[in-house]
Amino acid sequence: MSKTSKQIVQEFSLRNIGKNSYGEQLRANNYKGAMNFATYVCLLRYSIVKKGALTAYKNAMARQQLPASKLHEITWEKTLRLLEYAYDNVPWYTKRFKTIGLHPKDIARPEHFNQVPIVTRDDLMNNFDHFISTKVNPLSVKVSYTRGSSGEPLKVGMGKFGSGQIRKWQMYSWWGLNPWDNVALLQRGVPRTGWEKFIFNVMGWPKKAIWLDPNQINGKGIQDFIKKCGRIRPKLIHGDVGALDAVADFIIDNNLKFPPPKVIWATGAALTRSQEDKMNAAFGAPVCGHYGCSEINFVAAECPSKIGLHVFSDSVNLEILDEFDMPVKKGNYGRIILTNLDEYHFPLIRYENGDIGRWLPARCKSGIGLPLLDRVKGRISDGIVLPDGTVLASEFLTTLFDDFTDSVKQFQILQRKSGSILVNIVLKENHIGMEKIEAIARHRLQRRIKNQVRLLIRNVGGIKSYGERAGFIVKE
Repeated sequence: MSKTSKQIVQEFSLRNIGKNSYGEQLRANNYKGAMNFATYVCLLRYSIVKKGALTAYKNAMARQQLPASKLHEITWEKTLRLLEYAYDNVPWYTKRFKTIGLHPKDIARPEHFNQVPIVTRDDLMNNFDHFISTKVNPLSVKVSYTRGSSGEPLKVGMGKFGSGQIRKWQMYSWWGLNPWDNVALLQRGVPRTGWEKFIFNVMGWPKKAIWLDPNQINGKGIQDFIKKCGRIRPKLIHGDVGALDAVADFIIDNNLKFPPPKVIWATGAALTRSQEDKMNAAFGAPVCGHYGCSEINFVAAECPSKIGLHVFSDSVNLEILDEFDMPVKKGNYGRIILTNLDEYHFPLIRYENGDIGRWLPARCKSGIGLPLLDRVKGRISDGIVLPDGTVLASEFLTTLFDDFTDSVKQFQILQRKSGSILVNIVLKENHIGMEKIEAIARHRLQRRIKNQVRLLIRNVGGIKSYGERAGFIVKE
């Protein structure tokens, strides 16, 4: 007998996130640290809308203490379960597997996983409806859009029982935050209608939140934002990197005081060391790095040890591959390939989102056993291609001024249609001198460019935005 849509949703809802590879439920007393009453009430209330949220949170906390071998086991068992489901119920995978003569039973061991075809952005753009499970009502699939380097939006689906909120609270716990702590947000999606505000306040109570829309950042808006923060004393500042950077500039340039939170959570773009130092100084708090994308919101996040980003490997199977689709050695950069282990409405298995990254060999001293990923520096498409085929990768370009965090306020690298490269630099007031900074930057770049294209480095008063963001690397 075929299962109904409701049964499928229940079977793969948040309640199953908390089971180990044998289907056994991990118990709350398996994780370190007690949950206070207010946090318990918040999670219990959230469970009314997202069934199993409380249990899933407890079990996520338990799993992060497991040794690497157990985490690998959980990841692999969930991967196999998802493969079988997708083959039986998701048209794109059914057709693709049969076309290449592959069956989930052929994937018996982790090293066999590379037989599964990689899903590309083009696959999603051209076959959106075929990635929706036949076991769910298509109307129950939430749709989001992500901007690509080509400017063409990508449509992505996801079920309403995702685990992103659980991962966020898990990250909160690392920084001593609770789900009910006051927050200040510099991001899109501000509740505008009375109904939206009502729902947000009811679900978030007793949390208080204030917003500053990144598209409306100006002097008056920032000053009002700072005053509101002084009233509610938010423990968390969460925002897009560009918005946080702009507000930090305003605070420092105008010698303003900001009520220090516990942590700043920066999302939406690669974060340079100079930006992080600036945010530390302006807001008076450490910055928590995070990695995710519109397709999979929560992939990894930093803990206070800040030696890397912990990958939520019990909900995401992350691979880093070379140009031959083989795993790279730890410490080497490669293409990031993602499998969302908790998404059954719109499964993404071995999805290549265009990012590049690397595994870190270190183990975190905090006791969190989740594997460590280096901060993702950018996308493959962000690299600048020279006439001889050499690529100036984003992980190199975004660190060009890391030795000048006390002098360089902002920078942007622009490749013109002619191929020439323009580096715009905004200097701080007490800089060491443009001549010295330019000489070292030119030397580092010319070692790779080798005079193939014209290189111009100049001091400017501000950085021009291209589209919605003022990116570090821009190509005309």
